[in-house]
Amino acid sequence: MEFAILGPLEVRTDGGDRVRLGGVRQERLLAALLLNTGGAVPVARLVDAVWDDRPPATADRQVRNLAGLLRRGFHRAEPAGPPALQTDGRGYRILLDGHRLDARTFADTVARSRRTAAAGQPSAAAAHLREALALWRGPVLDGLAGQAIRAGAVPLDELRLTAWEDCLDLEAALGRHRAGIPELTALVADHPLRERLVGQLMRALHASGRTADALAAHRRFTTRLAEELGLDPSPELRRLHLELLTTGTGREDGPRPVRGGGPGERGDRRAREAAPPTAAPAPPTTRAAPPRPAQLPPPLATFTGRAAELAALDGFADAATPPADATFPADATAFAGGPAARICAVSGSAGIGKSTLVVRWAHRRRDHFPGGQLYADLHGFSAEPPLPPHAVLARFLRALGVPGEQVPSVPEEAAALYRSLLAGQRVLVVLDNARSAEQVRPLLPGAPECLTVVTSRSGLAGLTARDGARPLALDLMPARDAVALLDRVIGGRRARSEPTAVTELAAVCGRLPLALAIAASRLAERPGRTVADHVAELRDTGDRLTALAIDGDATSAVRAALDLSYRALPATARALFRLLALAPGPGLSAAAAAALRGERTAAVRPVLEQLTTAHLLTHEGGDRYRLHDLLRLYAAERADAETGRAVRTAARERLGTWYLHHADAAARLLTPHRRRIPLPPPGPWYEPPAFTTAAGAQRWCESEHTHVLRVVRAAAADGPDDLAWRLPVVLWSYYFTSPHLDDREEAARLAVAAAGRAGDRYGEGHARNDLATALGALGRHDETLAELRLARALFASIGDRDGEANVIGNLGDHWLSTGAFGQARLYFQGALALLRAQPEDRRDDWAIRVCETNIGVTAMLAGRGREAGEYLHRALDRHRSTGDPVLEGITLYYLADHHRRLDHPEQAAERLRQALALIDGTTGNPRLRADVLAALAELGEDRPA
Repeated sequence: MEFAILGPLEVRTDGGDRVRLGGVRQERLLAALLLNTGGAVPVARLVDAVWDDRPPATADRQVRNLAGLLRRGFHRAEPAGPPALQTDGRGYRILLDGHRLDARTFADTVARSRRTAAAGQPSAAAAHLREALALWRGPVLDGLAGQAIRAGAVPLDELRLTAWEDCLDLEAALGRHRAGIPELTALVADHPLRERLVGQLMRALHASGRTADALAAHRRFTTRLAEELGLDPSPELRRLHLELLTTGTGREDGPRPVRGGGPGERGDRRAREAAPPTAAPAPPTTRAAPPRPAQLPPPLATFTGRAAELAALDGFADAATPPADATFPADATAFAGGPAARICAVSGSAGIGKSTLVVRWAHRRRDHFPGGQLYADLHGFSAEPPLPPHAVLARFLRALGVPGEQVPSVPEEAAALYRSLLAGQRVLVVLDNARSAEQVRPLLPGAPECLTVVTSRSGLAGLTARDGARPLALDLMPARDAVALLDRVIGGRRARSEPTAVTELAAVCGRLPLALAIAASRLAERPGRTVADHVAELRDTGDRLTALAIDGDATSAVRAALDLSYRALPATARALFRLLALAPGPGLSAAAAAALRGERTAAVRPVLEQLTTAHLLTHEGGDRYRLHDLLRLYAAERADAETGRAVRTAARERLGTWYLHHADAAARLLTPHRRRIPLPPPGPWYEPPAFTTAAGAQRWCESEHTHVLRVVRAAAADGPDDLAWRLPVVLWSYYFTSPHLDDREEAARLAVAAAGRAGDRYGEGHARNDLATALGALGRHDETLAELRLARALFASIGDRDGEANVIGNLGDHWLSTGAFGQARLYFQGALALLRAQPEDRRDDWAIRVCETNIGVTAMLAGRGREAGEYLHRALDRHRSTGDPVLEGITLYYLADHHRRLDHPEQAAERLRQALALIDGTTGNPRLRADVLAALAELGEDRPA
């Protein structure tokens, strides 16, 4: 069936016949469900939707009756169709599997348009938006009244207007100004205070030669805005108004004036560089004291924090700068006994605050350099091309008193003159935004009295290795400093009134100083806006990087800063950087990155180092790397724009396969004798994991379990379903001992849904069995029993006796946990009989030993001490003989309980100490370890050292 809410409410069959819904109450109920297709709608909310503030006393029952009428009406219209209305807990939900909803089609088409636009196809993107807008037949749910329905329609109406705006922007960029004027005029008439539409109408009118009409539209808007809301237009609209006033009636796409260099420094430099080489003039033999350059840019008044980095720079300067009364040979290049490092290379990612830090520090220390301070922005990562060293030398030489006509045109001669002039002078040289060591080397003074500080987005490893530079890498601001920066810009009183929101804003900005400064400045411009509202806007926006920009200042934008670093990378590094956005979390190993690329780790490691050197990736130590939040958003943006969907899908599936086989390898070490589910083989790129022990497997699972859960979520949402159910099932060996019970339940539920979608009864049986054990660990016994019965039926339907036996054993666990010991024993014995009935070569010995252990535990809890001792001791011997530390540890724990019940505390304590030693020496089973320590404490035993 097809549901339509973008206009009057309609339901039609696949054949196009209209489905009669009955009265207005059924329509209101269905409308409320269709406005909330993401989940179940509680009956209480449905009551509000049907009756507003005046529900009858029997409203709950009537809602259920109305839902029944709808369900029967849908069935009559399409008897063979999939169900559309489902009871869900205390409410109802609309199921769209096999059905269509025009609002969802609209959202999907708009999303497709955005992807197309990001791929550089504006015409196709505009066509997609036209297709989406054509779905609208009028206002949302036109003709249906009610507060709840009106409120639910607001987001859709906003999406429609945004789609109109995006469409008209795209068409304007294609030169279709005149064609858009009628639609814009109607839209502005309907939404006279929507500023973006007004701006679009003004641009279209101006570009069509109707500047006077554009100015009149602006006048009408500003008058109404002031009268109705008491507000002024935004700076962007004010700039547009000024542009229209100054450009007259010319067209927007007409010729623009070319900004060229006049006869100033740039022109002089071109003339000098074009002139034939001349001999370098000797330094003047008699001249006054050289000028004292003071070229440092002003420090930012909002600089905050970085105490550790400032101290590091102070320490570097104190160690590198000789005492004031030290004497050196006249030939500075002959000096060999001075400090080991007179260069400091400050590196970090875009927007991390390198320049701000160094300029702030340089001003603090400028009195230590009586010869002055030289400063140059080398444009290494800039929209402009990097400055050649000779151009910088020319600037420095003029600042040191060399007349322009005497600056050598040969770079080597200019560098020699530069070093000669600095000999004996204590000068600080700040080389900001360097591209490479090669760009920096000609600018290094030779004098030991001078100090050079270089900033770069690259690590400049060559400068460290060859020139003795001292590296200082900047990381994200500590949380306290990030909050302090926000506090300083927006005002202490305002920050103190919303401390939680300020902390959240620092986190949303990724603690990146540039992003923090932009967010703070936006808040400072809007004193009436709360910090919490700004945080919500940044969290909710689909394009946080665009929100982290300052209008009219292209350099003050996080995306623009990251673009420069990204574009400087080699193609292979850019390709890997894009794929890193597909990782399930901000951190990943080199082997996981290699899986994304479908290559061996050795081939990918150098590329990871390139990204690390460019500070687009952080090396966390060992084999781990991390993308901070904003870099991750940027990488995802570039992936959507530059990496095809097929490539992204293949990369995700390779990474999922990598996690699946690593998890399986871990399971084989954690429970080596437990039977495994079959897995599809990995590709030739796959390498076995580095861990080879149970303890190593446990550590891997613990470090990766959040990432694994994200992989399961992604596979459950976008496929493949096979991965979504296999991965949680494979991880049973870890979840069995893990304290992360909520994660275990979520993974199992996702696995059940995925296997069900795939129609895989084998997978669904395992997934439901695992979900039951998770629910049992959480103490939710009724749900456990229901899932086990479903799992048993699934295994029985496909003749899987081992699977059925495992479920029967878990049914025994269920009855054991509820105190029904007789029932539990019957189930354990039934499972044992079924397992032993299998052919010997197919017999599941591990499951048999589990059942025997559980029979012993059941006997102990039922008070049959002699039988319990026989079963538990026999089970312990069998676990030890097969080398199963997990079951051995569990059995030792229960044997200790058995001895305690027999009033043998010394034997109980000894068994517990044996269990603890075994746990600590193998998997580290955290849940069992906690139980063992608690039992020792009950016996009055100290925890072993």
